[in-house]
Amino acid sequence: MTKNILTSESGSVAVEFSILALPFFLTVFTILFVVYHSLVQSELDRAAGSIASQIAIQANQSPTSADFLSAGTCSQHIGPLLDCGRLNLGATKVTGRLLDYRNKLIGGSTWSLGCAGDTVLVELSYPVASFITPVVIADVIEVGEQKFYRSRAVIRREPIITGSGSC
Repeated sequence: MTKNILTSESGSVAVEFSILALPFFLTVFTILFVVYHSLVQSELDRAAGSIASQIAIQANQSPTSADFLSAGTCSQHIGPLLDCGRLNLGATKVTGRLLDYRNKLIGGSTWSLGCAGDTVLVELSYPVASFITPVVIADVIEVGEQKFYRSRAVIRREPIITGSGSC
């Protein structure tokens, strides 16, 4: 009994696997990619809000952002997904429009908290550790050759706790 090569079923599983393997693994990789970048951005957003509320009432106790983070703030507000040593915190008193600060990276370079009643822009940035830059998933800014996740919060300094307006 001889079989025709067109009706033979030997090797059909291998052929089907070879056809479907690439799209399957690309889909799994894409899902993992989106989940990772979403988790990092979500954690950064949560931490920025939490740290901004703490800055609003007690940041005058720290002369620099590094001192503020090392005073227990990082361990209290940052989850296990982010490394506190790579996190950059910055704050600047807003003068003019917030739109003027859109493409500026303040995290790690500026620590100007203003006085009681001033509006302050707080920014957390974290280096992107991926060979593919997230396009829609996260707020990513490029400085030189390095890319950073970025999360911002705007606060108004509390006049009761920070003082009567004198700096």
